[in-house]
Amino acid sequence: MKDPAYWDTAILRAAGRLLMLAAFDEQPGHGYDVARRLTGICGDWCNPSPAMIYPAIHELEAAGLIACEVDPGNARKRRICHLTDSGREALAVGRKAWAGFLPAMMRVVGEQPAAPACDAETATGASCGG
Repeated sequence: MKDPAYWDTAILRAAGRLLMLAAFDEQPGHGYDVARRLTGICGDWCNPSPAMIYPAIHELEAAGLIACEVDPGNARKRRICHLTDSGREALAVGRKAWAGFLPAMMRVVGEQPAAPACDAETATGASCGG
């Protein structure tokens, strides 16, 4: 756990599916397109490999979150994938989950002030467990 690569891999594993859904929502494409867009989104932080991208594409397709068809205009028989309605729903749920999680993580890394304490009068919302 002292190796930064451990944390990079753990974070990418946790966020990778959401990032891929967002990339397919932005524009349909094949695996290489998605890898390039993810690198653009993440900057130098991530460089998704085919070993990460293609199994994830198969997983998302099997779950019905993306649909892929062979591009007839491409001699390499690349499969072009796009987000399905179910994928858009999953993306919305994932975005909401991460939006709730990120403020807490930003406090852990020291980028935001601590959350206010919860008491009986203010115990509402996800931050207070309600």
